[in-house]
Amino acid sequence: MGGRPTRAVNRRARVGRETPPSAARRSLVVRLESGGDRAVFVGDLLHSPVQILAPSCSSCLCLDPAGAATNRHRVLERAADLGESVIPAHFGGAGTVEARRAGGEFTLGQWAAYAAE
Repeated sequence: MGGRPTRAVNRRARVGRETPPSAARRSLVVRLESGGDRAVFVGDLLHSPVQILAPSCSSCLCLDPAGAATNRHRVLERAADLGESVIPAHFGGAGTVEARRAGGEFTLGQWAAYAAE
């Protein structure tokens, strides 16, 4: 995992955190691995599914649009390459989505909604 050191949560799970360069204040990316499953909690890097399809598309909340676009692209590349589930904080509904590569672009994979308990 990039960024900060990875810590073992238990014998089978690891969690790592990183602060993306040029990110909004207090922005944080958290990566979780357990067995063969991987997830990335993207926090403020993604505000809309459109930003997966077009990582260079910034919102009014991006303090540094160019830096945010670079960070989104980097995180999405890794998620697509490693099969990490992308867990957004700001999309409508609660769930996780797959980011996939399609040539030099990204596409949306399966959306998995969380069941309400």
